[in-house]
Amino acid sequence: MTLFALLKGNTTFKDIMSWMIFNENNQILKDLFEKEKINIPSKSTYHRILVNTDNNALERVFRKFFLPFITQENIAIDGKWLRGSDINGQYTQEKHKAILNILDKDIKIVFAHKFLDKNKSSEITALKEVLSNNDIFSNEQQIFSFDALLTQSEILNTIDEQNNRYIAKLKDNQKNLKEKAIETIKSFEKPTDIVDNEDSYITENNKRVSRKVEVFQNKNADLVMYSENFNNIQSLIKVTKTLTSSITGEISITEQYLMANFKTTAKEFHQKILQHWRVETYHYHLDMLMEEDDHIAHKEPFSMSILRSFSVNLYQLFLNANKDKKVLPTGKTIMVDIKRNCQYRDDFTSELFEQKVLG
Repeated sequence: MTLFALLKGNTTFKDIMSWMIFNENNQILKDLFEKEKINIPSKSTYHRILVNTDNNALERVFRKFFLPFITQENIAIDGKWLRGSDINGQYTQEKHKAILNILDKDIKIVFAHKFLDKNKSSEITALKEVLSNNDIFSNEQQIFSFDALLTQSEILNTIDEQNNRYIAKLKDNQKNLKEKAIETIKSFEKPTDIVDNEDSYITENNKRVSRKVEVFQNKNADLVMYSENFNNIQSLIKVTKTLTSSITGEISITEQYLMANFKTTAKEFHQKILQHWRVETYHYHLDMLMEEDDHIAHKEPFSMSILRSFSVNLYQLFLNANKDKKVLPTGKTIMVDIKRNCQYRDDFTSELFEQKVLG
């Protein structure tokens, strides 16, 4: 019932509870759950159910459900604060909690989570545990991407030892590694491969975005740069991003450096790097469609986090199956209109719930 309510746009505990009360005689729900009568719990009972849910058991259900839909070839990993979990009140004191979201970049859905109880810096420990889970990462030649916080030797070397691949950002928190990469790049007369101004576009702020991707590789050996801590660095990548104002002509340029334990073309590296931002788009959907940042969870927020991911995933799978098709009466098949159709059509929500409209 909670998942159905979330799909319909009821995102707070109060709204979900009210929706349940008003829909206990809904025939579509009775048919869906195969019940002659739906018994709605009291508010206190419902709250206890959410608080005492075994999050690990719910996570196993979540992973099993979405496993058939994913490719597990290109994977983005990023942590997200659960902002409503920071409570400092008269009766309750809870510190910020976070969740590690693991996204299939090709299908654009999260297929696994890792719960972070203390703070976002525990992403590193959590990711080490996730990488050892053969039920999630059992295929060779998977490609992982993540932010610079997770560019840690133990993590990257583990991925490499598993015969998987990574694209890792270098920032100032790896100062020596970044400086060495820049010096190595400067020693090349020219890039091994380059793609310039690929897929430039205009933003909502009337700025043209273009990127130049330069790849540096050793043509005579596997390694392009030796590191005492990081094994098998085969490619160094420099991304130059240019923003040009369509109104004033003002230009701003930023540079980003990455490394990878495999070789490919500049064009493919460019595509893989852009795909990483899909995890940020997913977080945006959690906040805008599910209002996750506005959700106050006094205790154990992870059960609702899993259900919110469940809802966004179902929206996304419908979008994947029906992109560029006019199948919704409200207009284009986009995430916000999928939610809008769920809000007003119980039959559509039921079909989405049962995967009858996912293609």
